[in-house]
Amino acid sequence: MKLTNGGSEINLEGKTLLVIGGGAYYKHLQAYKKAKGFKVIAVGKYEDDRAKGLVDVFHKVDRTDVEAIANVVREEGVDGLFVGSSEEYAQIAIDVCSRTGARFYATQEQWDIISNKRLFKQYALKSGFPVIPEFQVSNRSEELEIASLPYPVLIKPVDGSGGRGLNICYSASDFKKYYEEALDHSRCKDVIVEQLITGAVDVFVNYTIQEGEATLSYAYTKQVVKSSEINYITLPIFHFYPTKYLDLYYKVADKPAKEMIKNMGLRNGSMTLQGFYKDGKFMFYEAGFRLGGSQAYVLTEYENGANVLHYMINYALTGQMSDAQISEIENARFPYPACNYYVVLKAGIIDHIEGIDIVQNMQEVLNVTQMCYPGDEIKETNEIGRAVYRLNVVAETVEALACALVKISDTLRIISTTGEEMQIEHLKYERCLLSIKSSILI
Repeated sequence: MKLTNGGSEINLEGKTLLVIGGGAYYKHLQAYKKAKGFKVIAVGKYEDDRAKGLVDVFHKVDRTDVEAIANVVREEGVDGLFVGSSEEYAQIAIDVCSRTGARFYATQEQWDIISNKRLFKQYALKSGFPVIPEFQVSNRSEELEIASLPYPVLIKPVDGSGGRGLNICYSASDFKKYYEEALDHSRCKDVIVEQLITGAVDVFVNYTIQEGEATLSYAYTKQVVKSSEINYITLPIFHFYPTKYLDLYYKVADKPAKEMIKNMGLRNGSMTLQGFYKDGKFMFYEAGFRLGGSQAYVLTEYENGANVLHYMINYALTGQMSDAQISEIENARFPYPACNYYVVLKAGIIDHIEGIDIVQNMQEVLNVTQMCYPGDEIKETNEIGRAVYRLNVVAETVEALACALVKISDTLRIISTTGEEMQIEHLKYERCLLSIKSSILI
């Protein structure tokens, strides 16, 4: 896939970028570096093999050591920082930039709003953006008040990520136990209790923000693995673009979302909003002010020429996302059906992988990101870490997309050390076609 400048001709020659983490983006960072001529510095306890050809200078520095990284920034004359989709490293970058004057897209004030689920919901409600109802109750509430909650409810830390400290509570007898667990995983020692939403569709929307103007970049529907084994039923397998609910979203939620972003004081960057669609309504529960881990910029690049990875690098190095008007480039109504396909695995140890070379050369496959390797152990969890590959796939028709997904599944063989095929779900055409038609705006 050829990555373009997304309409931008910003000169990056002679600029210096510090990379903290972000390994999944190295391939595309390298391509942009080659095209634009900037310098890349990296830090870490050891050099990442994926960084060969990307990193010009490596400093053996702990990625959480703010002062040591600040010294690297001063020594190397770093213009700006890039951290990929890592929330932990985003806070590190904010701290480093506050000490050095280097550039990062988020300020501490902005990050404090976005990283706190309660504050996010307060801004959302003020702007008329739909969110999941929550209950004003704590572990110190009266027993009668706790007992009167409409169980089951969801208990989680307001500043948590990755599902840590998050539990479904089915009865008042378990409330305080789960509340305390959520508290233990909260840096600011605050917990949110929400209505549990069941039987809903997972919907994600993303905005690119340029000088305070937010533009809907993409929107997708998430689908999970189909399996008779209960341990696997919440594992994601597909993100389908554009979501079939896109027109309704534009009608009822796009304007409030833009108002919310404005009220938050966000000026430049990328924001993803996670929520549900049920019974004709949207209900969102979380915002991420960071580059999406799904690498959807690969799809937007193909569909309309916009690339937020490039915009974020541009901003880090110059303070300008693009010299073009991004709102005139981005368009969430993709002309072609698209998918992120996660190849999720059964528990076991990967021995070897077959067929990936063929898959990478398929016309419909724009990008393959490998997340697990031979020798890695896949554990019995419901997390995305069970995915060996994330593939960005596009086709001209829904039927062609279904065929491509089946071909990928049939071609790949991920074999365990016990000689078993590890793919949880081997895709079938009718299953894929039905999933696409029920998810995508056609």
